[in-house]
Amino acid sequence: MASKTLHLKLTHRAHMAQHRSHLAPALMLIILGMGELVQGEQEHLALNLLGIAAGLALMILFKREASRKGAHSHSRVAWYDVVAGVVIMMEGVHKLHGHKWWQPGTLTMAAGFVVMLAGILQQKLPKLRRLRVTDHGFSLRTRPISSLAMAWSDVESIELKDNRLTVHRKGGGERRISLKRIENRAEALQMLQESLAERKGMVTA
Repeated sequence: MASKTLHLKLTHRAHMAQHRSHLAPALMLIILGMGELVQGEQEHLALNLLGIAAGLALMILFKREASRKGAHSHSRVAWYDVVAGVVIMMEGVHKLHGHKWWQPGTLTMAAGFVVMLAGILQQKLPKLRRLRVTDHGFSLRTRPISSLAMAWSDVESIELKDNRLTVHRKGGGERRISLKRIENRAEALQMLQESLAERKGMVTA
């Protein structure tokens, strides 16, 4: 059995939900900036105004991309995420007080780093979403932190029910992983079942 790889595609709803996640850093920038202005903070006025402007620009870009029919490119939004993350981290630096590690400034810096990292990895993360089958077994990853891997010798059968892939183990027990967000889940199921049948045929031959 030659190794095979199937790249998993998101459904339109999941894709749009992921797209809407870009609103989070935009809102965070606006809230942080406005909060400082309301309190009368003048020391970092330029930074606060930059944050608000970046947040508004990101929201405008989101609306433009969302209205573009069939748009699946996140490259421009990702760059705005990187900028937003840097500005948020700068906001956090200016909120640091004394030598305490756990404080609002630290949390703001951490949030900015996560936003920046997500922007940098925006084009790479979809490539991690894939199904790979080999002579020994399969590995299925639907999210960066959600995956399922098993050896064919442990698999009795595979089925898809209610958009959830269930792998029945030999000797009892099962393992599950949701494919609700995956558009080509039927193709993934077919690939797994055919590979399992091929493997069983090789064993009984």
